[in-house]
Amino acid sequence: MKKRTSLFLALALAFSLTACGGKQNTADTQSPAPNTTAAGTAAQDEETEILVWTFLNPDDESGRGKVLRDCKDMYETLYPNVKVTIESQQWDTMTAKFFAAAQTGTAPDVIWVNGLDLGEAIALGVVEPFENLFLKDWTAGEISDIDDARFRYGAEDGKHYQLHLSTNVYGIVYRADIFEKFGIDPDFESWDELIQAAKKMTYVDEETGMQVYGLGTGYSTENAESSYLRACLFTEFGDIVDENGKANWDSEVGRAALQKQIEMIDSDKITPESAISQSLEDVYADFCAGKYAMILSGGVRIPTLKSQCGFDPDAIKLMKYPDIGEKPGKGLAAGWNVCVWSGSPHKEEAGRFIEVLCSPEMDYEWVVEAGQIPLRKSTLETAADFISRPENEFLAVSADLLVDHAVTYNSEYVISGYTKDLNRAMQLAYVEGYSVEEALAVTAGEFNERTGN
Repeated sequence: MKKRTSLFLALALAFSLTACGGKQNTADTQSPAPNTTAAGTAAQDEETEILVWTFLNPDDESGRGKVLRDCKDMYETLYPNVKVTIESQQWDTMTAKFFAAAQTGTAPDVIWVNGLDLGEAIALGVVEPFENLFLKDWTAGEISDIDDARFRYGAEDGKHYQLHLSTNVYGIVYRADIFEKFGIDPDFESWDELIQAAKKMTYVDEETGMQVYGLGTGYSTENAESSYLRACLFTEFGDIVDENGKANWDSEVGRAALQKQIEMIDSDKITPESAISQSLEDVYADFCAGKYAMILSGGVRIPTLKSQCGFDPDAIKLMKYPDIGEKPGKGLAAGWNVCVWSGSPHKEEAGRFIEVLCSPEMDYEWVVEAGQIPLRKSTLETAADFISRPENEFLAVSADLLVDHAVTYNSEYVISGYTKDLNRAMQLAYVEGYSVEEALAVTAGEFNERTGN
């Protein structure tokens, strides 16, 4: 690990994940027969309590919070001598708070770690390998059912430290009704083709009088998220740092991408100038109001967009980023990493809780009640009827994108705050008069100095 562990208290902001969710899809199909193989027989432990920190609210009546509460109920039924206490935390400061609590011996037994910070957690030694807990008892078939890029994220020397929940695969969220209105095929072969289509879909809606733009994104450094620049970096390099952990956007690829972002506003006019000050939440609100034909976003937000939009919710679809030359378009596959604190006095009990979170019956519920991408390959079969519904098409698309059109965060180097750096480069170039070259060099230098890679 080429990291400076002294940075752990500085990781107070985690900018790249959408932690908030609205009402999710619910199922009217029957759950598969209970399968407690993953959890095993209830252990005769002494009465104890484990503490869980998460951004989810177990008091929610629908969606992810409800499923988490069901997991708690299932766990306490299987292990009646263990009480689970769940405390909801502020999502963007929770990981840094955990790092600080681990140093004072007051951390929770189970923690939702931001994907940006998993490598730091491993370097600090504050998360326990699952091989020391429940994985040592799993069969090869059970591991195979959950083994993919998400499961392997952060794995070192055959050790796995996290369960990947709330997977968010990034691509382009779009309105199929507007595409149909202009006779546009969403299967773009290049970004140039997408831009030409976005020009056609930039128009004034005759019914509402609203100015509709072809492509929406936000460049505020507050809650920074997707951008064309980030998509280009992941597609070209598969990462946002080089082999030495240095920012890779001060490069020919980065310069071309940043210039293209400027052109999307100034000459192509497919993105409004107001994007410079818009946050991710602003973009979502405008999309729901009908302002955009496409936005750069993650699929995990689609259920919320469907519940809040002022048009036909079934028109909201997800597609991959276009290819760049011969390279398939790549978007980020991000999520929350559920871990066990290595200093917990109840590591075995905490491990069993994570085992329940990903059990076959709970994975089914994460899908049909919370609209999440399945963790288990077997869930694609047990929840096939639900996933095959037109309104849930994004789940199948997201699962497909995970195979050939997604990359995961780098777990070797400190990369926290890079999305803010990318948007700051746009701010410098578009608002403050920096050249593209200067804007990228400044922000890359700030990133390298801050992270110490």
